[in-house]
Amino acid sequence: MGKLNGYRITDLGEATLDNYAATRRSLLRTADDLTVRIASLEPARTMEQLNRLLALEQERRIVIEMISSCSYVIEWLEKGKMPGNRRGIERRAGYQREVLMDADRIAVLRESAGKAGSSPSCGEETRSQVDRVLRILTERERDCFVLAHGEGFTFAEIADFLGISKSSVGTYMTRASRKIALYVGRAGKRAG
Repeated sequence: MGKLNGYRITDLGEATLDNYAATRRSLLRTADDLTVRIASLEPARTMEQLNRLLALEQERRIVIEMISSCSYVIEWLEKGKMPGNRRGIERRAGYQREVLMDADRIAVLRESAGKAGSSPSCGEETRSQVDRVLRILTERERDCFVLAHGEGFTFAEIADFLGISKSSVGTYMTRASRKIALYVGRAGKRAG
């Protein structure tokens, strides 16, 4: 044990799950002790008692923050992933998060580009228009839009695949459709 700038420094050992659990138990006892001391001072009748009460409450807040930090680390060590995340990155590999798409299969964009009756393959110009339109969407909007219109998935299938609710898929699709309509409308005005 040592001192630094008036603060007592305690070596808590290695950063292991057991040491964090022991530290949290110690901090919980300290918080309980502070709570009892605060209760014994209430109600404060003098300014000195009030100052002492405020100092104890400040110390208790710091201890509670330390307990919270220990709990966070303990959960991280126990679960092996960041606390609070429902789904860790370890559940999917990079290739599983990628959604491959073929610009030829996005009928809505082809129609808006004036290629409604064309064959299944589209020209380089249409492909570049599709790429430009998709770049204006957020990643989630693009994923939903491509899965719905390019791959033909239902909203329920998209929601299950992306791990979001069906109503969220609808919201992303509405936003994507609005952005695309605005973009196509502006592109049509520029061409005309």
